[in-house]
Amino acid sequence: MAGTYRPTIIRYYDSQGRQVRKGTPGARRVREKSKTFWGRVPDANGKLRPVALCDDADAAEDMLAAMKQRAKRIARGDIDPFEEHRKRPLAEHLEQFQSALLAKGATLKQAQQVFSRCQKIIDACGFKRLADLWPSTVANDLRERRQQGLGIQTSNHYLAAIKSFANWLAKDRRIPTNPLTHLGKLNPKVDIRHERRALTQRELGGLIATVEKSQETFRGLNGSTRAMLYRLAAMTGLRASELASLTSASFELAAHVPTVTLEASYSKHRREDVLPLHPDLVARLHQWLTERKQHSDEQSVILSMDRAAGANPERLFPGTWTEKAAKMLRNDLDAADIPYATDYGVADFHSLRHTFISNLAAGGVHPKLAQQLARHSTITLTMDRYSHVGLVDLNAALESLPVATAPEMQSMRATGTTDQEATDFSCTKSCTRPVQLNCFQPFSTVAAPALSENEKPRVSPSQTQENTGLIEAHPAGLEPATFGSVDRCSIQLS
Repeated sequence: MAGTYRPTIIRYYDSQGRQVRKGTPGARRVREKSKTFWGRVPDANGKLRPVALCDDADAAEDMLAAMKQRAKRIARGDIDPFEEHRKRPLAEHLEQFQSALLAKGATLKQAQQVFSRCQKIIDACGFKRLADLWPSTVANDLRERRQQGLGIQTSNHYLAAIKSFANWLAKDRRIPTNPLTHLGKLNPKVDIRHERRALTQRELGGLIATVEKSQETFRGLNGSTRAMLYRLAAMTGLRASELASLTSASFELAAHVPTVTLEASYSKHRREDVLPLHPDLVARLHQWLTERKQHSDEQSVILSMDRAAGANPERLFPGTWTEKAAKMLRNDLDAADIPYATDYGVADFHSLRHTFISNLAAGGVHPKLAQQLARHSTITLTMDRYSHVGLVDLNAALESLPVATAPEMQSMRATGTTDQEATDFSCTKSCTRPVQLNCFQPFSTVAAPALSENEKPRVSPSQTQENTGLIEAHPAGLEPATFGSVDRCSIQLS
């Protein structure tokens, strides 16, 4: 059968005949022929691509022949390769895009958020088919939303969502190109709606002290738990969702370098993070976990600071507080008599992460180390968005500048403009000067530095007098040395 084939598949079976993964101890390697026939069909670029056909040999031959014939017609331009996709409703493509996001590793929350933003734009613009996607229509819809009060930053999020959808359509060979590729984001700095600020050390200390004494419970978190939550956020920089994933097994407080481990599934960049902990935080965590164990009826709360393999301990900060983390912090700020909003911005829960990074910068931590601790992709994000400075910090920076003082004036006797005490005088035709300067003294009275062992000694003026027989020699300066009357004055022209 020309053109069709059954590829060889390698499978592994255990002693009981069950299929297992490669590398399983005692697994038996078996080479088998696939039941499904395959063929190779040229794509739009003429490159042969393997395609699965069916289990029947004759039907597989017919299918392959039809595919090759269609590929030839597409190459000649007789058939639109995107015709089938153009006929399908846009809503169907959008649902498949959401499934592709989940398959790529996005969380359900992220996929639903992108889907919702795309759906709002598609409904507002009246798009029904792929051919309806038009960049000017999308741009006008976003402009109208901004006129109705939508912030520029949020508008950029909507644009990024619909552009990612169009980009996926092009990559998945549903449309030839992304029609929205030239739409660019606007500058969000000209319309900042929610500027965060970092808490000062006094504010943070007052907040934690107040919350520790609080009798209020917010979505299952009592005062002591919220105080430790705020302390962890401000001293590790962990986000709300990352803090919510922590268990007692996440900490290794007894290690040489105490750490907290954040699993890849909860980290924003989808990688396991192991972060060191401040010694003061380690001591407070140990005490808090011990007290939590004593008051807990659950045996799943592990007092040991070692990470327990195979254990599924209770979350340290359970509940749905992450959905209202900003409200929770604002309530506690009000209780501590700390302003939520100031001239520098507002203090929501994510401001605790800003506080952590700003404290690193204020402590003189190298920017690259601060980037690593913040787990940012770029150092610009760490320094520009998360590092906050105030007038006090700027004033302290100015105080570190050296004070500009007038240096001690050096005698310039070679030009006859300054005396030994650095007193300026002028020389004119009616030369007037103090009595003590009647005799010009060209030689420096400053003690000469000690010569090193290999340094060649210089000839002193007295030695020059002895060797040459000259009465006095003027040192070379801006003018050549001259000889004559000791009362000779400089005649250098300015």
